Amino acid sequence: MIIIIINTITCPFTVVLNVLVIKAVKTTPRLRTNSNILLSCLAVSDVLTGLFCQPFFILWQIFLQFGLSNGEILQNCYQVSVVVFQTASYLHLILVTFERLMAIKFTMKYSNIITDDNMRRAVLVVWIIAFINGVLRGMEMVKAAGSLAGLLTLSCILFLAFSYCIMYRETRRQQEKIKNQQLPQEEKERFTKENKALKTTVFVVGAVVICLLPLCFCLIALATGLYKANIWPINKLLVVTCAMLNSLLNPLIYCWRQKEMRKVMFGIRNQVVHPEIQ
Repeated sequence: MIIIIINTITCPFTVVLNVLVIKAVKTTPRLRTNSNILLSCLAVSDVLTGLFCQPFFILWQIFLQFGLSNGEILQNCYQVSVVVFQTASYLHLILVTFERLMAIKFTMKYSNIITDDNMRRAVLVVWIIAFINGVLRGMEMVKAAGSLAGLLTLSCILFLAFSYCIMYRETRRQQEKIKNQQLPQEEKERFTKENKALKTTVFVVGAVVICLLPLCFCLIALATGLYKANIWPINKLLVVTCAMLNSLLNPLIYCWRQKEMRKVMFGIRNQVVHPEIQ
């Protein structure tokens, strides 16, 4: 019952806050950076989580509590939607991180690789993979879906670890140059802006990984039979709720880190010349 209450309270906030993020990026030119565009794409999967995953989950739990029929249908709906939208969240992390990697480390190639068309193609591929994983789960191919989730999780973790190691070293190198006054003023301003955006991305990535890792380990345990053998006890309801709550955390992080985003989302009318990312 507590899990039902938690999801019921957070569901509308998840939808509203993420819709405000998408609207802010779409309607405000100053916020329409490549980094924010990809974060707004992540917000789309978060909106869908609040519109589908949480309502299906709540209804399924209510049906179980009161012994109503059709609970199995609702269970299948929530399971498929969770797999689709949480897979999309993981893959969007890779896109967001790749964009920051290009901006920090491969500046000269950035404008050629990070284009509007390439971002659209990448987001399309993300959703295709997510829906394939959802179809596998919907067809009761649990082992296949769990194996794909495990592969995506491992790939995501390795890519994130490798990328952030590179960006950390590059950031330290640039900071040394700034300290020794070896960079022109224009380059200093560019690096400062990109580094602030990187910090926001780090918080988002950290929140998503923390919230989604238990779900992915749960899927792997189900696929390998560890769960059935009682080798690895799992509270599936808590794990899924943790994953869905990440969709509420993300827009809160955007508001906390980006002053301009916060002002636009909540209609604060103060004049701001440049977006401030703390």
